[in-house]
Amino acid sequence: MSDELAPPDVIRMRAEGIGETIEQAILAAEAYQKPTMVLIEEPGTGLQVPALISKTGIIAVGREVFDNFRDGPTRRGGTAAMTRLDSFIDHVNRFKDNDSALFARDDRKSPGLLAVLDYHQSRVDGEGVFLPSALPRFGKHRTSFAFPLSDEWKTWTAASGTVMSMVEFSLFLENNVVDIDYIDDPSTLDERVRHFMGTTGLDKIASPSRLLELAKGLQINEDSVVKQVQNLQTGEGQIRFESSHTDGAGAPVDVPGLFVICIPVFAHDGFYRIPARLRYRKKADGIVFWFDLWNTDAVFDDAFVKACERAKVETALPLFIGAPE
Repeated sequence: MSDELAPPDVIRMRAEGIGETIEQAILAAEAYQKPTMVLIEEPGTGLQVPALISKTGIIAVGREVFDNFRDGPTRRGGTAAMTRLDSFIDHVNRFKDNDSALFARDDRKSPGLLAVLDYHQSRVDGEGVFLPSALPRFGKHRTSFAFPLSDEWKTWTAASGTVMSMVEFSLFLENNVVDIDYIDDPSTLDERVRHFMGTTGLDKIASPSRLLELAKGLQINEDSVVKQVQNLQTGEGQIRFESSHTDGAGAPVDVPGLFVICIPVFAHDGFYRIPARLRYRKKADGIVFWFDLWNTDAVFDDAFVKACERAKVETALPLFIGAPE
């Protein structure tokens, strides 16, 4: 084997060949790595969408990529949450079009209204004529309103049917007496309440002052022993206590059988009169009290329907009970 070195010209030619090979390899690698912009066309519609082809596949370029470089977005989107019905109506009227629609959630635990401002175009016109050119829409621009239950409604409905001691009941009456209505003439009550009075045989409605007297009487006799509990023919009751400060002939405490509260179902909404039947029971360790509000579901439904009807009328939009797709 010869130990002679190759001539310089031969070495130079070999080096140049290696460099060219490396350069070609680099160019090939760059071509493989470099994404290519293309237009992808949807069959049937001719819609073209820009896309990048790279070693990882095809990636469509969304229009939101360019939104920061526009004067404004190409379409509206998002959900505006209103806390007042007035604001819900105003917001809907600001952005609605001929195909906007309202949806009502008739859940007594979480009632609500939702406007889909860019709802699908209707397939029929106002006269029921079919419109073949009607198009679907995204339905991404919306207005919502969650009906806020009033504090009064939450307080009274939570306490309805709850058994309370004398002291607990008297304190409840004192704290919420402002919600108790004074009814001078029962004939002024609506037919629903009068029907309740007729079916129960309760023709006397306790005033706020009388309920306060009851609360005070119960507090005075907090430590007294119940001597007698009597139901009167009027539907009311009478409780006689044995007082530790007298010879045993404690003064009786009259218990009315019926009172009426006047409260709103929803915050910032109209008031409703709701009859409440007052009940009590003698137990070994004293007397317990409770009251039952009458027909609160019907009251709730009436307030909900009226609010939905107002939204429907003041926005001039169709109203559907349920949720949009």
